[in-house]
Amino acid sequence: MMKNNPDSFNRRNLLKVSTILGGGGLIAQTAVPASALAQQSRLTEKDVLVKARERLYPTCRVCPVCDGVACSGDSGGIAGSGTGMSFQNNFTALERVKLVMRNVHDVTRADTSTTIFGHKISLPAVSAPMGPAGTKFGKGMTQQEWFDSLVGGCVAAGTLGAVGDNLTYPIEDVKRNLAVVARFQGKALYNSKPIPNEIILKWQPEIDATGAAWLSVDVDSGPKSVAQLRELVKAFKMPVVVKGIMTLDDAMRCMDAGVAGIAVSNHGGRRQDHTAGTAEVLPAVAAKLKGKIPILTDGCVASGTDVLKYLALGADLVMVGRHILRAAYGGGADGVALFMNRMRAELQAAMVLTGVPSVSKIDSRIIFV
Repeated sequence: MMKNNPDSFNRRNLLKVSTILGGGGLIAQTAVPASALAQQSRLTEKDVLVKARERLYPTCRVCPVCDGVACSGDSGGIAGSGTGMSFQNNFTALERVKLVMRNVHDVTRADTSTTIFGHKISLPAVSAPMGPAGTKFGKGMTQQEWFDSLVGGCVAAGTLGAVGDNLTYPIEDVKRNLAVVARFQGKALYNSKPIPNEIILKWQPEIDATGAAWLSVDVDSGPKSVAQLRELVKAFKMPVVVKGIMTLDDAMRCMDAGVAGIAVSNHGGRRQDHTAGTAEVLPAVAAKLKGKIPILTDGCVASGTDVLKYLALGADLVMVGRHILRAAYGGGADGVALFMNRMRAELQAAMVLTGVPSVSKIDSRIIFV
């Protein structure tokens, strides 16, 4: 590792990255700045998962492999809707994507950083928008602690957090949630849960004033027309991203509305049972719109290799939900930072071993589908 660049990644250092998924210690010497390692030196991923299991059970069993099987059929919470097949389809669709290992090349370092809407981040992964309801999934987490963990942990890892909100909540709650984004100087996306435009527009000045990276609007659990999306785009100063796109037709309608970005997502499989996995839908959308508009996606992102797969399928950025939730319950902001830094280390290793020097060079040539 180059002494003058602590974040660089050298192939000779691959063995220094040690991760034991589902428990055990974490060492990410080549990916995490020394200051971050010092802060997290006493916290291991095993510690985080053990505590998360204590605080989240039975809503979430914190399974070693989060595939939606153990919680299938559960009502509410973070399980998949109905039979849970949409959640499981997200997992299996991504699992079917295989990486092409390339070892004869000149790539000895990989740059995982990228830029989204003017924000340079350490890796192409951010927190998925999760709202205050996240505090009901487990025990001992206040709404303030919840958002401080989601945003603070991601920011500490050099990326963006998220605040999911319902603007019909009590005014004091909404103002507190908006204040989190402002306090972290806009290093978070702000997501509006499905409500009428009339209510969203009443809060437009306050939302814009936070300086959030972008406004995310859910349509996977509350559809909006092209005219309604166009109204929001016109009203807001910040970029508007529509989340919940599962067909190319819907993606094109969003383009017609003038949105700044789209997110291929089935809400983690928590809204409609028996949908396709996002990894199955993403390629068709990317084939038409890649390079024309930022494409985000989510769905069972648990590792840096998952990030690489989604980018190879055509995404520009991935959002992480359930695994950040587990990290937040198990270790607060430090747990979230630990998880995101681990993913960054894994992404660097995978990029080197597929011959990719930078995020902009990731494409479908490095995968089998």
